[in-house]
Amino acid sequence: MRRAAAAALLVTLAGLAWAGDESAAAIRAARDEIYRRPEFRYGKSAQPSFLSEWFDAFMAFQQKFVEEHPVVATAIYIALAALLVALVVHIVWTLRMARQAEWRHEDDGRLASGMRRGDPSVFRARALDHAAAGRFDEAVRDLYAALLLTLDRRGALRYAPHKALLDYRIETAGDSAALGTLDLFAGTYHPGSFGRRPPDRAHFDELLAALDGADGRAGAPPR
Repeated sequence: MRRAAAAALLVTLAGLAWAGDESAAAIRAARDEIYRRPEFRYGKSAQPSFLSEWFDAFMAFQQKFVEEHPVVATAIYIALAALLVALVVHIVWTLRMARQAEWRHEDDGRLASGMRRGDPSVFRARALDHAAAGRFDEAVRDLYAALLLTLDRRGALRYAPHKALLDYRIETAGDSAALGTLDLFAGTYHPGSFGRRPPDRAHFDELLAALDGADGRAGAPPR
């Protein structure tokens, strides 16, 4: 039906042109007459979704806000752009820090053996080597591994590679000393691991003392 009406519109317009009546008003009148036909009358559109209504309302509010407060709106856009740039820089920095870890492959066998025996001393020794070379990120990671093995030996927790800090905190809930040491490590190890606050010598020495205290060797010289 719509094709027939469209054809009728073309025929009408062609007839007007053929008759020499080039009046724009006559052409519009013929067009309107065709569009008033039943086949060109559309029903009501479907009810817009909630998201569509919310988006339209938000865009209307944004446009009105920009028109009424152009300076504030510009400042907000600049702040959002700066936040986006900071977020991208943080993600890039985090990935860069995560890929900078240096590992001594020749120690892998010794470390794996120490892990199987639950011996924290090999990790403590390698942490001291890393710290002496200024690699405090790696040093703190090894101290954390040594701490977990130490607390495992004490029976405060059960070490497992798949466990996270929260798992160990739940296990040590009844041991305030072990829980406090874990929290101390969490305040340095986890921020350092994600590149937000790299550890330094002071952090390393504090964690080393905490590890030795958990191992019952507080005040003992580094070995």
